[in-house]
Amino acid sequence: MKKILALVLVLIMALGLAACAAPAAPAEEPTPAAEPETEKVDSQAILAELKTPAEESNWERTTSSQEVIDFLKVVAEHSAGRIILDTTTFATEAGTPIPYMIISDVAPASPADVPEDKGVVYVNCNIHSGEVEGKESMMIFAREVAQGKHDDLLKDLVVIIVPNSNPDGNDNLDKNRITTQFTPKLVGTRAEGNGLNVNRDMTKLETACGRTIVKLMNDWNPILFIDAHATDGSYMRHAVTYNWGLNAGTDAELLAYNRDVFCSRALREGSYLASKGKVAVPYGNWGYYYSDIVAEGWRTFEDYARYTTNYAGLRNRLALLLEVYSYDDFPVRVDTQYECIYGALQVVAKDKDEIKAMIAAADARSEARATEGINPEKDFVALNSEMTTMPFEGKDTLTVLSYETGEDGTVIGERLYDDEGDPYAIEYGAPVDYETEYWGTFVPTDVETMGAYYLIDQDCTEFIELMKFHGVEMTQLPNDVTVAGADHLHFAIKSYTSGGAVIDGRERKEYEGHFQTLVTGEWKKGDGDIVIPAGTYVISTAQRLGSFAALMCEPAAVDGGVAWNFFDNYLDAKEGTFRANYSNDVTAAAGSENEHKEQVSIPILKIPAFETLAEALA
Repeated sequence: MKKILALVLVLIMALGLAACAAPAAPAEEPTPAAEPETEKVDSQAILAELKTPAEESNWERTTSSQEVIDFLKVVAEHSAGRIILDTTTFATEAGTPIPYMIISDVAPASPADVPEDKGVVYVNCNIHSGEVEGKESMMIFAREVAQGKHDDLLKDLVVIIVPNSNPDGNDNLDKNRITTQFTPKLVGTRAEGNGLNVNRDMTKLETACGRTIVKLMNDWNPILFIDAHATDGSYMRHAVTYNWGLNAGTDAELLAYNRDVFCSRALREGSYLASKGKVAVPYGNWGYYYSDIVAEGWRTFEDYARYTTNYAGLRNRLALLLEVYSYDDFPVRVDTQYECIYGALQVVAKDKDEIKAMIAAADARSEARATEGINPEKDFVALNSEMTTMPFEGKDTLTVLSYETGEDGTVIGERLYDDEGDPYAIEYGAPVDYETEYWGTFVPTDVETMGAYYLIDQDCTEFIELMKFHGVEMTQLPNDVTVAGADHLHFAIKSYTSGGAVIDGRERKEYEGHFQTLVTGEWKKGDGDIVIPAGTYVISTAQRLGSFAALMCEPAAVDGGVAWNFFDNYLDAKEGTFRANYSNDVTAAAGSENEHKEQVSIPILKIPAFETLAEALA
């Protein structure tokens, strides 16, 4: 018994000593929420102090490509999950990163994570890197997002922002825009690092910058594409001009909605921009071919699919080109660009269901060709087109706020110069509100009814890869197929021009690195049955990108694959291809030689009816 008591005493003493050795418990344990709250306060303090280089310099300079990344890394890190910054996926040919942001109240990690009830908007900035307002304004917007200022807006949206679409051009600083954009004096170039204009690249996709745009479009499938620019044209009293997808082959109902409903809500009376006291007008310049003569009316730019917003429209999506007034001071232009983009985002957030329904209907009309067949009234390709006048907002004329004209009929504006000999302001004449003809729409001058299918010889690999990159659906024939002459069309060439040919005594000029291949001719029915070899690529127009695909496949289209030289190496009657059946003895103009005979075979066939290949493709 004594032993047991001794053991108990030893145990009690040990427990007592252990209790004395243990540290005293704190009076109040921290709650789990304390640490996140501290982090939030720190992030807000950091963001409150964070300025863009333009802001820090009192708007004396623009932001370099590395500074864009450095700034946005801080913003994303302190955004509490609202912003994901990607600086590694895309880069220029020189290896310069093309950063992009994924923005929402909770940023989705991938397109698959986007909630169905949200609308995706793609904002592209600095494609012409002397026009820096979008870049600067979207850096500010991103900072505000990280601060939680736009959560109400972002509960309905996912916004993909490419703030610096042309980084190599951005860093090539000089007085590149000094004659039409006085501040800041030093900005980047219109072209990208290889000297190409990315806003003329959307069909041929030769630039890394252009391919980045298309890859993001394909991945995120935005319902609206915004491209931020600054004007370099006519004198006016509008803070911004704007446009939609203009191409004459765009789905007519979607184009009308884009122009008359969405753009008006986003930028005209009652818009966020208007609440800031600024007036927008559809894009234009005075006069025929930028003559600046007011009496010739207010005229938009070409409807070519090579332009970003026209390309987006042909993809059955809404498009918005924003051109802030370049003669305004730098901070004013940045504010205007911000207000335009922010106002557009507000409209998408409010009307996203309506917009999605309009887009779904356009897609359905494209896909319905498979069952309804090709309708020549609606299913056509505008090979080329011409600008014409149109009514706007219920009037036969457009109101343009500008200034009085001089004796030559152009708007008065005299530049004032500083001590360095650079312009810093303009003295205008008296303000005048003009009621003018608005040349804002296009009618086709040359039209082809699109095919149900276009067949491409399988050795035309460059064109096939291009179309795949655009997202065009295609397949290959699993077996040889015999097609009757009455069921297929081949392109019979009448004339053919390539290289630096001399035409009417003038040598052709290179355009965007190309001497475009120009052909004229007509589609003709075959003389008899032909065998289409297994492996031939088949592109159906009964798909969302059907109108775009048809434009690219039409040989005489000004923006098609033939024009952009993708078929130059495949115009022979190569054995084992379907084009071997159709050689054209044509008068060609190529290189320095003119008026010589040449054998040319176009490696594209058109199938007018879906039934022709239904069994072969089943």
